[in-house]
Amino acid sequence: MDVQPENSNSVEAAWEFQMRAAADWDERSRNSTTTWVPPILAALVDRARRSSLNRFFPFTSHAVLRFSTAPNHWLGAGAVLPVTVALAPEGLYIVRAGADGTVLETADADEAVTAAERLVGEWHNGQLSNQAASEPFDGGQP
Repeated sequence: MDVQPENSNSVEAAWEFQMRAAADWDERSRNSTTTWVPPILAALVDRARRSSLNRFFPFTSHAVLRFSTAPNHWLGAGAVLPVTVALAPEGLYIVRAGADGTVLETADADEAVTAAERLVGEWHNGQLSNQAASEPFDGGQP
């Protein structure tokens, strides 16, 4: 079982942890008959890590990739971005924006990440609802 990185304040360590965890999850998904989650998480995390989203702290919950502006978001540190990329049973990525709902369904990790980047930009510019965030956008700086 994976454990959190030693330096949990490092965005690079958080991405490395998510890469290992996603690869492990995909491997288990390929060899399991007890999960509906398709083995497509590693491709998504890899593509997001190589995008402008890499300045945020990634985390997953219930087959959904999310982002925060600081580590330990569950303790009130930083803001959780109102942009998510969920995995769907059909092997699709579903990009969602806060309370506004689904923006895109695609089988392509590149398309999903590009849409998420656009939504983060809209959020930063105040054009997207900020209901999921606990404080204003701080530029993603730890």
